Amino acid sequence: MEHYNFYNNRAEENEGFEPDEQKTSPFKLSPDEQFPMIKREDQPAGTKGKGTITRGEEYDPSEELIHAVNVALMLHKPLLLTGEPGTGKSDLAYHLAWHFGWGDVEHFVTRTDSVATDLLYRYDSLAHFQKVNIQKECLPVSEIETMFISYVALGRAICDSSGDNVEGVAIRRVVLIDEIDKAPRDLPNDILTILEEMRFEVPQLKTADAKQKPIYKKTGKDELKPVVILTSNSEKTLPEAFLRRCVFFHIDMPKKKHLMKILLLKNSILPGITEPERDEFITLFYAIRDLVKGKKPATHELILWVWWMRKHGFTPGDIYHYDEHAAKAKILLSGISVLAKEADDCGTVTKAIVNHTLKG
Repeated sequence: MEHYNFYNNRAEENEGFEPDEQKTSPFKLSPDEQFPMIKREDQPAGTKGKGTITRGEEYDPSEELIHAVNVALMLHKPLLLTGEPGTGKSDLAYHLAWHFGWGDVEHFVTRTDSVATDLLYRYDSLAHFQKVNIQKECLPVSEIETMFISYVALGRAICDSSGDNVEGVAIRRVVLIDEIDKAPRDLPNDILTILEEMRFEVPQLKTADAKQKPIYKKTGKDELKPVVILTSNSEKTLPEAFLRRCVFFHIDMPKKKHLMKILLLKNSILPGITEPERDEFITLFYAIRDLVKGKKPATHELILWVWWMRKHGFTPGDIYHYDEHAAKAKILLSGISVLAKEADDCGTVTKAIVNHTLKG
């Protein structure tokens, strides 16, 4: 049985069995056969299942990025990040939360129809309607909040800053707002206004009963203002008024020296990688990257590709001295799909490998 050929492995499991005796249980992959998973936020603190990694723990920010973070923290301003996909914009938020001990990241992915309330809370109006219909009476606002309101992203972070949470403990949180450039024109400014004022309202919790505590107004503590990381792929220009209220940093594709350090730090993903092995992979990666005309591979693709190559026992030498008659020749070429994401680029890189014209 050829290792890592899961399609054939599944077929071989049923060899020698009659059709009605063949295995119908789901095919399972062991943690050793998969790229390490990100540790889920619902796992207890301090635990990490086999084959999982803590996002942000092995992240290595450049000195320039560290300075930009310091500026944002000192000025209490959001940090707006741009850069090629895969250069670690989103991972910075997880790194900050891990490095400073600020708990789980509140993550929000912007859509073209997003509005400000989407970053604050979710209201289950249907469940509320059904509950009232069954009970035939109005519910106390405290029950409405508990049963039908879920605070998310910026809303959750503002509530946590004042201790308005299950634990009753005031904490600072990191809020990651991805792809802010996809948002409608007014949303970026609305987000920053809420952040600057550190308060928002939940209209569904308003009551005419003056005796009840007005819990529809949510106010956070300025001293525990959330750290906000915004990412943009620069698909469209952001409002100038919004840019004025942010700290900006562009993450370039890391230089060769920095990439070398990044690979050595990925102990949970690339255990035992040596400096010579690392240098050979990075040299080959840049040679392939130079051939790609479309979406160029970035740091994330490099890590995935090196993991995949090592898992199959391939070395950069197998690429430079490609042998079409080798047992794993087609498997070796299939890994190019991790780095080249368009048909023309796949063809260009494959042709260079097959014709031995790839220069390191």
